[in-house]
Amino acid sequence: MNDDFKNKPYLTPQEVAEWMMVSPVTVRGWAQKGLLQAEVTPGGHRRFRREEVERFARLWNPAGNKGPLRVLIVDDDRAVLGFLKELLGGGSYPVQVEIAENGFEAGRKVHAFTPDVVLLDLMMPGIRGTEVCRQIKQIPGHSDVRVIAMSGYLTPENEAELLAAGAEVCLAKPIDTARLLSLLGLED
Repeated sequence: MNDDFKNKPYLTPQEVAEWMMVSPVTVRGWAQKGLLQAEVTPGGHRRFRREEVERFARLWNPAGNKGPLRVLIVDDDRAVLGFLKELLGGGSYPVQVEIAENGFEAGRKVHAFTPDVVLLDLMMPGIRGTEVCRQIKQIPGHSDVRVIAMSGYLTPENEAELLAAGAEVCLAKPIDTARLLSLLGLED
């Protein structure tokens, strides 16, 4: 984000366009479709809250915002898989969810599903989450996949290992759902 925009509570369509590297017409189109919430001044001009633009930027697909946020959940606990799939798939935001019950299945699904975000458990049979994270980050064309690690055994050592492997953040289980939704840009 341009430093000039960080301290402004509202942005003009031109400023949003500069930030997102698109034309102001595209920004107006997003607003008309309801993808990017705008407020209208008494003079009839659109203004965008900075927080709303940040939320949209996290979800925006540079290929034209044609698809929903793609999330792959990797956990060997079926209850956790079901809970997270329902949480993410049941909101008012566009999310496509796939699940994998182990690290090996996760590797296949990263190639086939091409997720934007992987929610990755640390402790799984066969291969640790740190190794899965490391491998995801090494797949050509997938180094920008966001990895959010999760663990019921989150220690400072485990957290440091996950972050070193490429995880963006580590969440302790039980998952703080408000924080997770915020990290994904999905808070209502």
